[in-house]
Amino acid sequence: MEWYIFLPIYILALIAVLLLRIPVAFGIFGVGIVSTLLIFGDIETTSRLISLSVLSSVNSFTFTAIPLFILMGEVLFRSRIAQDAIVEISKMLHRVPGRLPMVAVAGGSAFGLLSGSSLANTALLSRTLLPQMKKAGYSTQLSAGSILAAGGLAMVFPPSALAILWGGVANVSIGPLLIAGIVPGVMMAIGYVILILWHSKRKGDPGAATSEEKRPVTDTLRGIAKNLLLPGILALAVLIIIFAGIATPTEAAAFGAVAAIILAFAAGRFSFRDLLNAGMSSVRITGTIFILVMASTLYAQVMAYMGATTGLVAWVSSSIANGAIMLFLIVFLLVLLSCFIDQASIMLITAPLLMPIALQFGWDPVWFSIIVLVTLQIGNISPPFGMSLFVMKSTAPWIPMLTLYRAAIPWIISDFTVILILCVFPSIVLFLPQLMA
Repeated sequence: MEWYIFLPIYILALIAVLLLRIPVAFGIFGVGIVSTLLIFGDIETTSRLISLSVLSSVNSFTFTAIPLFILMGEVLFRSRIAQDAIVEISKMLHRVPGRLPMVAVAGGSAFGLLSGSSLANTALLSRTLLPQMKKAGYSTQLSAGSILAAGGLAMVFPPSALAILWGGVANVSIGPLLIAGIVPGVMMAIGYVILILWHSKRKGDPGAATSEEKRPVTDTLRGIAKNLLLPGILALAVLIIIFAGIATPTEAAAFGAVAAIILAFAAGRFSFRDLLNAGMSSVRITGTIFILVMASTLYAQVMAYMGATTGLVAWVSSSIANGAIMLFLIVFLLVLLSCFIDQASIMLITAPLLMPIALQFGWDPVWFSIIVLVTLQIGNISPPFGMSLFVMKSTAPWIPMLTLYRAAIPWIISDFTVILILCVFPSIVLFLPQLMA
């Protein structure tokens, strides 16, 4: 069968199993197994190929960073170190216009550096800040929008679990990819700050009337030392270890996880049962990710065997010579898919197709990967089925979904602006990785 006949059938079969509400990983596995049987017509060959692809897909030192970074975030969350840091940030920003939405952005940035999970980030900010915002009188759209946007910063800021996943599947160096997310993440946060300041100036700041009295300097310093200093040092140490080439991202993740456990026990609010629960939660999340990796590896191998990957790249490069048009189509496709499928699944489905196209156009793999991550963050909060929208709905069931949809729009526009800047000036993404040891 020619690749241009096989590829549409293969993708339509995958869409069909997703429409049947079969879990993505099992749907990809099913389509891959059936396709392999039809191609080889031999159960023994099919089983051998599947077993080899499953083993090779997760037998990678790169992927071991994912459970370790997830464990670090789980420990900091269950020991309430992350929540205390957000409360302290709130006290520090008590005179800033749009105080609580600003706290969401600052807290999202801080916890993004400590957790690597955008959905966990969104849930934490929603539970911690949304009731305070409602009590202070902030509009629901500003409150929900700022939390949705800030929660997604964990997808771009290191140590992003999805960045590690993409790097492992797309064969992009993990260390430079993690470090490259720092400046784009800061740009996204600055865009959110501008939105909050504009909203506060136009409609007033209801939080100003309920802000706390100015604290003595000694109390502020004591609060920073107690709630922010050690988590900040931990996040900075992990980044420096990766940036300076002292250790691999996996080794840095191991250091971060162990340091987080020591810090949690030292805080006196963390037990061995909490550690066990954090470990079990990390295993569940990691298991879900690894099943997706196994399924996508079989999916990619079937496409490669049928010549679909090379055929598509050759067809695209001959049909679309303009790199800007190609990049626009890729961004549009990723946002569209993000409205219906979770980000990890999209990465694993699209990486075998998009990375060869990116290399064909001569794009830097690290730069292109950051564009993908920022785009997936947009899809994560895009109506109608962005994953973060449903996380917020579960933590705040009193907010109508239509309100959440409207709340996300300004922040989506801000992120698209960041993508445009990064596309025009790739050096913004690449200058930090180029300085790495």
